[in-house]
Amino acid sequence: MEPTFLKRLSFIKYLFSIGLYQSRQPEPLYGVSILSFHDSVELFLQLSLEKLNISKNSQNFMDYWNIIDNNLNNTTLSQKESMKRLNKARVNLKHHGIIPSKLDIEVFRATTSAFFNENCPAIFRIDFDNIYLIDIIKFERSKELLKQANSNFEKGLVNESLQKIVLAFEYLISDYEESKRDRFHRSPFFFGESMRLFRSSNLGLGFHENNFVDKITESIEAIQKAITILSFGIDYKKYVKYRSIVPTVIFTGEGTPNFCSDREMTLSKEDLDFCINFIIESALKLQEFDFELKIQ
Repeated sequence: MEPTFLKRLSFIKYLFSIGLYQSRQPEPLYGVSILSFHDSVELFLQLSLEKLNISKNSQNFMDYWNIIDNNLNNTTLSQKESMKRLNKARVNLKHHGIIPSKLDIEVFRATTSAFFNENCPAIFRIDFDNIYLIDIIKFERSKELLKQANSNFEKGLVNESLQKIVLAFEYLISDYEESKRDRFHRSPFFFGESMRLFRSSNLGLGFHENNFVDKITESIEAIQKAITILSFGIDYKKYVKYRSIVPTVIFTGEGTPNFCSDREMTLSKEDLDFCINFIIESALKLQEFDFELKIQ
């Protein structure tokens, strides 16, 4: 497939993922997901016309089906009636202010997902699940690790996939910060020295003193991490959900990662998509406002 088609499909999937996130918001916020679902479907249909090298003169949304079906061999575009209902709900919301019910949102979430899963292989010869915006990430280590995470998941290697995801995010943060250091190796995102050396095991104190030191150390580390995430403009609530899915990673002094978790690690396809999209979104935030630091 041409890279331009894949890149645009990646954007369509990202727009659809925004709709998925919006659809799970409380009433009435979930209503806006209708617009994202509809836009992602319409962009897909327009791209399908380009892929099949056909034109569409009508402005009617539902005309896509007849036009595309006439140019497909041994198959037809599916979910026509479902998308007709989605289009009607979009018109009611955008032009009449009618917010769909929660049940309608759940139906549209399922039918829009089915639309992409059924039609993407038919038009573009690729599974919709295998499309990501990974390739537009400029941070090479994170990009490669996300690809490995997806590959490991497809092979059933859950732990390996989770580890690659964690490293992709940690290296994204560290590589971006590293690019902003001045000639004295100072970082503008410095929020205090690492507390790793102040663990009680390194101090030889009594039990109560050790417990006190560990709690203080953990609190300071948590505050430093939170300030770092916020200073990079990353969505902290999404970060919290991401952290609930992946294990913790601790780097040794030599930079070797050690992974640990207080529960059995599992990873669903939905969780994988969320984590990958979260890291992609975080990378795009860093890339959209990149700058050269000028510190004497």
